[in-house]
Amino acid sequence: MNRFIQLLTLLFLSNSLRADETWPPTAPFAFLRDSASNSSQEGLGRIQVDRSLFAKCESDFADLRLFRVREEEVLEWPFLVRETRPRKREIAPQEISSAIVAFDKTSEDLLVYTVELPKNSPEISKMRIHTPLRNFEKTVSVYAKKREGEWFLLIGEFLIHDREAFVDFRRIDIDFPGGDYDQIRIQLEDATDEQQSDLRRVTETLGVASGPQVTESTTIKTRNFRVDKFTFFTPKQPRLPERGIVKYPLEIISQKQVVENEGEKKKETEIILETGTIPINQLALRTAGSNFSRKVRIEIPRKDDPEKWREINQDTIHRYDLAGLKEEKLSLRFPETQVEQIRLIIENGDNRPIQVESTKGSGPLVELVFLTEPNDSWQIAYHAPAIELQKPDYDTAVLQRAEREGIARETIAMSNPRPNPDFDKRAGIDLPPWFATKWILHTLIAFVVGILIWVLYGAARKIEAVE
Repeated sequence: MNRFIQLLTLLFLSNSLRADETWPPTAPFAFLRDSASNSSQEGLGRIQVDRSLFAKCESDFADLRLFRVREEEVLEWPFLVRETRPRKREIAPQEISSAIVAFDKTSEDLLVYTVELPKNSPEISKMRIHTPLRNFEKTVSVYAKKREGEWFLLIGEFLIHDREAFVDFRRIDIDFPGGDYDQIRIQLEDATDEQQSDLRRVTETLGVASGPQVTESTTIKTRNFRVDKFTFFTPKQPRLPERGIVKYPLEIISQKQVVENEGEKKKETEIILETGTIPINQLALRTAGSNFSRKVRIEIPRKDDPEKWREINQDTIHRYDLAGLKEEKLSLRFPETQVEQIRLIIENGDNRPIQVESTKGSGPLVELVFLTEPNDSWQIAYHAPAIELQKPDYDTAVLQRAEREGIARETIAMSNPRPNPDFDKRAGIDLPPWFATKWILHTLIAFVVGILIWVLYGAARKIEAVE
């Protein structure tokens, strides 16, 4: 009887869900986002997948569609989902060309070199003195100037040395304070050094009662200090990627001190973060404490039982601030995950608890890539709660080729989400083809209604017989 009522309900519902009834292409989706401006060129467009899209879309974006809008025409448009990740993080120091333009040996036994750098040379961070000599110790002073300026002291009495006689240790690099200079003057003290070699000779003559005789002699060798060249280097530069990392502020849902975990007595801080299904592979914590080091466990909900947690990684955070020692690491790395919540367990031991004030999550930049033409508007429709959509199978060969060829890309900014006024839960439901024929559908409904009347009449007769 229950199945019969369900069939009847479906038939009546199908009367309003006729296949000849049409909806706008955006009707199955609950939310819309419009482009803030039109595309300006022919090429590739890209739209960043932000927090609001991650929160409402399936992980494979099966319930997201891109539409090109031209006046009254709204056309579904193919796209690719691309993840951009940062690559190299820093640029190694580069050598700066230079030339020795003057040399002098003063009466005070000083070696003075003047080195000229190219016009508009980059910032200098280090100088290296190349010498073939070993076993030396020299004091170096460095002066600098602009082309029209005066000489000024840059580095005073810096010690360079070589200790080959005792250990394989050589120091010939001098770090520079940041700045741009046109000429450098290097002054080395003790142009000529003296190396003393002591020799002790022991002789013994047989039959002589006085015993062994010791003869000592000293050899002093004079040596000029030779410099082959000076090399200058640019500073090591961090290559912060222009694109590839997105940071999201995360809400701390709860933070509490735990003294017992799974039946074991422990002193831990438990923190639960709201991540909203955004892809994250790193967390940055902010805390006011200092002089601590703590082990942290990172956990996410289990798929088979979301009420329980499973560990995905362990890391350590620390901050030292004592007597000139300043060092901190408050970031946590783990395999990329895309879940609603993340739990952190900070192991305190018998130490004071760590209080986390705020957190940020970092993950890859995810974008929709598509073909653009001038003066086109764009619209994203997403989140279909009434139906389960399959991921669209677009022809994206030209998109992939355009990416490889380096076709110009344009970033399309999108407006804030808004409810879709054309949203209809009935849209997108697939019905059998015969529902499109009205007379067949109405005949079936009449037949089912007749059966229902006959069943109700039979039930009423049985009730009368019982009475």
